[in-house]
Amino acid sequence: MENIIDYVNNFQYTFAQKDFSDVDSLVLCQLSYLKMKGLVPGLEDGQEFVSFEAVAGKAHEEQVFADERYREDNRRLAEAVIKSRRFEGLRLNYYIDILDKEMEIQFSAVTYLLGENAEGRQMYYIAYRGTDENLVGWKEDFTLAFSEPVVGQLYAARYMRKAAGHLPGDFYLGGHSKGGNLAVFAAMSSSTALQERILRVYSHDGPGFKPQVMERYEYGRIADKVRKILPGSSLVGMLLERGSSYNVVESSSYGLWQHNPYTWTVNMRSGAFQPMDDLKNGAKFMDSAVTDWILSLDDEQVSRFSDVLFRVLAASEADNLIDFKADWKKSLTGILQELREVDDETKNEIEEIIKELFEITGQMTKKEIQSRIQEGIQGMQEKFSRKKREK
Repeated sequence: MENIIDYVNNFQYTFAQKDFSDVDSLVLCQLSYLKMKGLVPGLEDGQEFVSFEAVAGKAHEEQVFADERYREDNRRLAEAVIKSRRFEGLRLNYYIDILDKEMEIQFSAVTYLLGENAEGRQMYYIAYRGTDENLVGWKEDFTLAFSEPVVGQLYAARYMRKAAGHLPGDFYLGGHSKGGNLAVFAAMSSSTALQERILRVYSHDGPGFKPQVMERYEYGRIADKVRKILPGSSLVGMLLERGSSYNVVESSSYGLWQHNPYTWTVNMRSGAFQPMDDLKNGAKFMDSAVTDWILSLDDEQVSRFSDVLFRVLAASEADNLIDFKADWKKSLTGILQELREVDDETKNEIEEIIKELFEITGQMTKKEIQSRIQEGIQGMQEKFSRKKREK
């Protein structure tokens, strides 16, 4: 099945010949994960755009491809972009990369100059970096969706205002995962004058927002410009996905691993993602029971639930979702031990989420997971009772 690398290698139309597309957007969002500090000018540097080849060429590959997650795929994508007729004029500027562990802030963005469209106008795209498959990253996505505006979102809005101030015309913006949420927030929280310059906002499997946040920032003002794209088993993108439209695309992977952009299937004849009719049941679950229950909590309760949920997941001793899947017996044992300390209501909701995590990684059916959890809890209770009697 063809993916975005195959697309860049084989779709050799210029932007003047074929309009900017959803697939082009995901390509740029994925490139934003590259480590470009010191190689691309910053917002305040007052320098010209630099070519992508100068940034991602052989001279800097050790730094640029330092991210281990998709290192080889990122390298292949970058090589394809450098050779591509469609992206041959790609240039970059206004790079920012902030990591503050104490403040729990991770924010990065970059602005692209793509070349001319069919009308002879220069095309610009602002891309926000997302998160990875580490559990810390998934907690960040979760918190982003169920909290009031967080620092990263405010950074995103400020970045767009400053970057747009340097650009002579209209522009696109978007991101993958957390980056999609940041792009939508930046757009809906901006001034009407700035919103009029936005051509389209892309959220590639990015989490949504609490209803009150959408109301406060009048999401309706930019709703018709938002293009949300989800894989069939979307988990992150279905967090708080209420009332907005989305497009579902095929993936060559399954479950949580569909969050990986390199698994999204491209139809090479059309140069578009291969569409699906609807989401799979596991994704719909995230938009029903879990969302409904969490929306009934206040901010303090949501924060506490988030901490408990990811403490429970951390008890699996898996650093990321790949480890979580690979040794599910060990993961489930750690989770069951941690659940002993959780109140009944929270425990029930966490059990539902854990069941979905296991089921959509293809390890067990929901019924089997339910049985294992109940057996595990009962076994621990009996063990605890025996120790109590022995004393």
